[in-house]
This record gives sequence, C-alpha cells and structure tokens, in this order.
Amino acid sequence: MDRPGVMIPECPQSANTRCHSQNGEKSHSRTGLLSEIQTPIRTEPFSNIYSLIPGKELGRGKFAVVKKYVKTCTGKEYAAKCMKKRRKGQDCRLEIIHEIAVLELAKSNCWVIDLHEVYETSTEMILVLE
Repeated sequence: MDRPGVMIPECPQSANTRCHSQNGEKSHSRTGLLSEIQTPIRTEPFSNIYSLIPGKELGRGKFAVVKKYVKTCTGKEYAAKCMKKRRKGQDCRLEIIHEIAVLELAKSNCWVIDLHEVYETSTEMILVLE
C-alpha cells in the first residue's frame, strides 16, 4: 500500500547494475520475487572476518537467527542475520535473494536497516546489517 511521504528509491539505472534487465525493467523471477542483486556474495569463511559477541542473540525466528558480531579488523559491531538456505526440504535461496534485493532498494530510507555485506556457506546465507 502506498503511504504519502514515504518513498523507496529505485536502483540507479546503469549498464553496471544487476538489478535491472537489459530493457530497463526490474528483474523478477517467475514467482514474482526480485532475483537480481548488486551486493556481492562473499564465500570466504565468515568467522575469519567477524567474531561473535557472546550472549548477544538479538532475535530468533523459524528460519533465521540474528546475533551481534564485531568485525575483527575494525572493531565495529554489526547484526548478522543467519538464514538457512533449505527450509522444510525446500531450497529457499531465491527468497533470501529477494530479501537482499528489497534491502538494496530501501538502502537510503532512514527507517530501514542497511545491508553491509552478504556471506554464503553450504547451509546458510548471512546478511550483515548495520
């Protein structure tokens, strides 16, 4: 539903972005989910870059856990949303990509948390949030 005064910006249109198809329209999967993202998905071990702050679980849902981590090289704290790629035997990677795309679209909105980085392991995707 549209709300007056609340705008979520579009991705910038350029040849270097992956959020638009070649004809300038947003790329959607057959399920209606956004399927193109700009944020690189990193595959190096998450634990080499971030350290868990013990006892700092920020939230828990059916398929994800959010915990507080610190980036080892900077000392800056982040929330990391660890999302299982398979749920009830189904591959849910596309739904996670959609969530990443939505966070990218809302990046400049002060009411939406910023996506910092994305990591992927064999079993989960980790969204590092500010």
